[in-house]
Amino acid sequence: MNVDALTPAERVAFADAVLERIGGDPFGTVPKRELDVALFTGLIAAGFLDADESHFSMARKLGITPTRVRPLMYAYRLARADGGGDLAAILAHVRVVSIDAAGDAVLNVEDAFARDAFVARLKDLDVYTDGSFNRERITVPTEVFMAALDDAFGRDGERIRSVIEDRLAERGREGRLRFVGDLGKKLIGDAAGVTLKALLSASA
Repeated sequence: MNVDALTPAERVAFADAVLERIGGDPFGTVPKRELDVALFTGLIAAGFLDADESHFSMARKLGITPTRVRPLMYAYRLARADGGGDLAAILAHVRVVSIDAAGDAVLNVEDAFARDAFVARLKDLDVYTDGSFNRERITVPTEVFMAALDDAFGRDGERIRSVIEDRLAERGREGRLRFVGDLGKKLIGDAAGVTLKALLSASA
């Protein structure tokens, strides 16, 4: 980890963030994990890390594994959460992947805190998600999710609503094209059968 490029102002921001995190504790009593979180928070405050960059990118900068980054990021976000966290900040981590064959919305949320806050918010409205296949991949019935989106996230949910509506429209177009294609193949097949039968009859 090379922080030599930090400007004097960024170094002050780093120190302020670290002191804010551990300044009230007696010397020598701060656990190592809390020190790690304080330093991590300082690096974000200094601009060395971006709270919205991927865990892999952070891990490369810090020289640790993404597995070690996740709890640090969770602690950082938890410390800044107010009533479950900023809804816009939570939804910024939600990516619409697809509408699956069953018609369910498939979402991806890499950030662990954003994922837990997102799922909890939906659960409060009796909307239950499935993340059993992959912890970052969330599946939810599209119709139920869209009906609850306004109550759960208000205007902050408009981006996700728009993306899902586009995916549904695209899925509808693909379905119509598939139907027309299958129908065309059937008609061509039927026509070929009639032609073959006529040829066989003529040669008999």
